[in-house]
Amino acid sequence: MPKAIIFDFDGVIVDSEPLHYQAFVLVGKSLNFEMTWEQYLNQYIGFDDRDAFRYMLHQAIEGGHTPDIEDLNETMDELIEKKRVAFEAIAEMGTAAILGAVELIEEAHAAGLPIAIASGALHADIEQMLRLLGIRDKFEIIVAADDVEHSKPDPTTYAMAFKKLAEEYPDAGLTPDTTLAIEDTGAGLQSAIGAGLQTLGLTTTSPPEVLQQAGRVVEDLSGVTLASLSRWYG
Repeated sequence: MPKAIIFDFDGVIVDSEPLHYQAFVLVGKSLNFEMTWEQYLNQYIGFDDRDAFRYMLHQAIEGGHTPDIEDLNETMDELIEKKRVAFEAIAEMGTAAILGAVELIEEAHAAGLPIAIASGALHADIEQMLRLLGIRDKFEIIVAADDVEHSKPDPTTYAMAFKKLAEEYPDAGLTPDTTLAIEDTGAGLQSAIGAGLQTLGLTTTSPPEVLQQAGRVVEDLSGVTLASLSRWYG
C-alpha cells in the first residue's frame, strides 16, 4: 500500500466549502460583489484566499464596481483577515467531517503510517477545524496557503508536504510515487501530479469528469481503509 498519505483539507477531511463560501459572501459585500454557490463551485474552488480575492476584485471591476483601493497588497491583507474572522465564527457554529475521513486518519495514525495535510486553506482555519473534529493530534505536518508563494495548482504545496514527511520519517523509504495524495478538485490534482504523487479523487466537491487525472475516483472516504488502498495502489 502507499507508504504515506497526504490529505487535502477542504472537501477531503472537512465539508468546509459551504463555510468558506459564506465567509467570502460576507466579505464580498464590502466590494459590492455577490456570487452564487454555483459560481463559487465553478470559479473559486481550488484558489487560496489571496487568489480568490484577486479574482473577486477582477470580477467586481468587470461588473462595473470599482473598489476604492490605494494599495492592493494592503487591501488583500485586510480582506484575508476579515474573511478569516468571518470563517472562524461560521465554523464554530458547526463543522462536519467528510464521510470516512476521520476513520481513515485514525487508522493510518494508529498504524504509524506517515500522514500530512497539504491545503490551500490558511493554518488558522485548518487548526480550528482539526480541533473541532478532535484530530489535531494526528498531524505533525501541515502545509497551508501561508507557507507557499504559489498555491495549488502549483505543485509547491504537495512537494513541500512530501519533503517534510521524508525528513520526519527518514527510515520509511518514502518516494513521491509511493505517496498518495487525496484530493477533491482539479487544481489540487494538478498540484499533486506535478509533485509526482499517486492520487485518489473524491467527488465531494467536483464531478467525476473534473477528476479524470486521478488514479482512482470515489464518492467519499466511507469504507476506504488501508486494506482497500493496498488493493488499489499496491
